Amino acid sequence: MAVGAIAIAGLSAAVGWYGVKLLVQPESEAAGDPSATPAATGATVAVTFAVDEIEAEAGGLFTPPVCGEEWTSEPSTANGVSPQVTVETDGTSASATVSYVTDADQATAFLAQEGQLIVTRDGVVVTPDWASEFVPEYSVASPEGEPASEPVSFAGASLCDVSAQLSSFWDDFDWSAASDDEVAERQAEAAAFEAEHADLPAGEYKVYAWTPVIMGESAAAARALVEEGYTDLAYLQYTAGYSPLADSAELEPYCHESDTPGGGTELLCDVPQDVLTELLTREVPEYYVVDAAPAIAISEAATFTIE
Repeated sequence: MAVGAIAIAGLSAAVGWYGVKLLVQPESEAAGDPSATPAATGATVAVTFAVDEIEAEAGGLFTPPVCGEEWTSEPSTANGVSPQVTVETDGTSASATVSYVTDADQATAFLAQEGQLIVTRDGVVVTPDWASEFVPEYSVASPEGEPASEPVSFAGASLCDVSAQLSSFWDDFDWSAASDDEVAERQAEAAAFEAEHADLPAGEYKVYAWTPVIMGESAAAARALVEEGYTDLAYLQYTAGYSPLADSAELEPYCHESDTPGGGTELLCDVPQDVLTELLTREVPEYYVVDAAPAIAISEAATFTIE
């Protein structure tokens, strides 16, 4: 995973804290004799958050349709979790927000892939070229479907059929041999094209949200770590020095200070997965672990029309 993608993961921090406040011991265990609950009896299990193992769980579950393909889908629920997508448009651009609803009586913790949308226009895929690499994010589904993610915006120039044309401005451009004037001229041409295609083309748009729904030990570990104040779990390989792990002696061989352009310093880390796996192992109540196979959930399409 690229370090540059770290900013994307920050969108999940509020959801994580929401999940900490919302999740409670299951009613089926809390009711009846308190001495028989896992929390009271001390029934725990050791779990850890290992990104490579989570990626393997999600691998091959779903292949998004490609640009230009005719595509439609019925909504599908995975392990009781359904994505919901809402779209707002001003007639020239649009923004989508995603939330998760559960068919259970109380909140459900799981790992999702944040911000994954499929956009079609008149039944043909025009999804913007968003990164599709799986980045597991701790998520919570509630019976009410709150809270929603940060809005994801798209306009005409970002749609895949238009952005491909925009990219073609640079396909035959030789940067090594170009003068400053030639670079400026080509940039101006690209900017003019982008401005010309800024508005969404006319048509009927459908926006689908999709995600893997991963439970089991990985989600249980994520829940425990979020309760401790961890965020952006998938990026700890690079951000461990700014996490609750910062004082761990095990990090020292893998983190170093680097000068920044502003005259300050930043701590750069590249921690091996086996080291993180050990540091992130936790004993959690058994009821944190929901035994369910990874599966894909797809929302009902949110539809809007551009005249």
